[in-house]
Amino acid sequence: MDERINDLEFLRALLRSDFKSFAIKVFNEVSAGAQYLDNWHVDVVCNEIEQMIGGNNNRLIVNIPPRNMKSIICSVALPAYLLGLNPQTQIICVSYADELTKKFANDCRTVMETAWYADLFPCTKIDHRRSATMDFQTTRGGGRFSTTINGTLTGRGGDWIIIDDPLKASDGLSDVLRNKVNDWYATTLYSRLNNKNTGNILVIMQRLHQSDLTGYLLEKQSGFRHITIPMIAETDEDWSYTDKFGYRHDIARHIGELLHPEREDMNSVAHLRQTLGEYAFAGQYQQRPVPKDGGLVKRSWLHFYNELPQRFKHIFLSWDTASKTGITNAYSACAIFGVGIDNRVYLLAVERGRMEYPALLKRVAELHSQTQQAHGNCPTTTLIEDASSGTALIQQLRARITDYSKQLYELKVSCKYLRDIFEKDKDVKNLNNAIAASQYAHCRIGLARKFLMQENHCYLMLNGLFLY
Repeated sequence: MDERINDLEFLRALLRSDFKSFAIKVFNEVSAGAQYLDNWHVDVVCNEIEQMIGGNNNRLIVNIPPRNMKSIICSVALPAYLLGLNPQTQIICVSYADELTKKFANDCRTVMETAWYADLFPCTKIDHRRSATMDFQTTRGGGRFSTTINGTLTGRGGDWIIIDDPLKASDGLSDVLRNKVNDWYATTLYSRLNNKNTGNILVIMQRLHQSDLTGYLLEKQSGFRHITIPMIAETDEDWSYTDKFGYRHDIARHIGELLHPEREDMNSVAHLRQTLGEYAFAGQYQQRPVPKDGGLVKRSWLHFYNELPQRFKHIFLSWDTASKTGITNAYSACAIFGVGIDNRVYLLAVERGRMEYPALLKRVAELHSQTQQAHGNCPTTTLIEDASSGTALIQQLRARITDYSKQLYELKVSCKYLRDIFEKDKDVKNLNNAIAASQYAHCRIGLARKFLMQENHCYLMLNGLFLY
């Protein structure tokens, strides 16, 4: 009996002192029988919040893909935990949708009305005279007030402001709605902090646009700690945290690794990526939003054609090759251009695929010959980026293709030159097979990598797609 009591007391002490343990308990309470699967990102996010609770930081932005416990941790568990530690704490919770806001508030109140919560925090009780779902208070004067973006906050103050997905995914492209969120934060929400110096602001959201609330805060306000957790690691990542027992934990995440493969494996993520499209996936899941119309290169610059010239002066095949064939790796891609007798450049075809090196080598030589024959032995040049598998390709193809170029220059040198061409000479913009451009240009404009000049023509490589 004594041993069981000691175990129970230890568990209570752990739940009172370790926010991650408390968050897991809350997950099991409100998730209707769903199985909790532990992962390193839960430790990282909870540790960052612990730092805020301990007074080591009072401004935090966490960008993380959907369905990774962000709302349970931040909108349900955290308010209950804060009120357990101090029932006088005043908390304002914000989300984009009324239905979501009500659900988070109801889940939080449900947790605080459980027997186990009462055992953990006997001094924290909900005042049943002020127990509305969206606005409940404790008997000590603290409480959780919920509102949606642009909701009324007159007379309200908060020691904590928790912003959980301030913008709906489908609204991310609306300048009006994005600006409305940012303006409401700046003119209304921020002023509700009881103490601007010590008050806490936590923003946890998926990225939707470069000028979403995360982008706005990072540009306009200093002092925010920014944590970015992509679905697929794009660089080698090193994470660390120290647990309640003083042990340091180091996490090494390598390029290409998934965030939580036990929940979403490679096939699931690949399907997600295909369903959403590259633009939405880059923002919502990779936390790397790119401009819908491009950055230095604008979609509005691209024109379409209905008829091709009768003959071409020169054909270019431009390859951007990849070194791996995994489901989350980049494609090897080729764009075929023709320089017409009207001196305009036409995108004739786009080909991409994941190929092992021997198959890639064969396809590069094969496509060169096929293209040259299809255009009546028009002068044909194959262009290969001198990087990754492209370097080996260039070396092996010297004997097969004598007409090639690899004059590559960094994008930073070229973009001003490219903009000048488009902005000063409006006649050079006639380009692009409509099918190929609409399929690929839309998702590639923000991913410019290299710049190439060949025979006085200017090209911008976009992961295998070139724009003139």
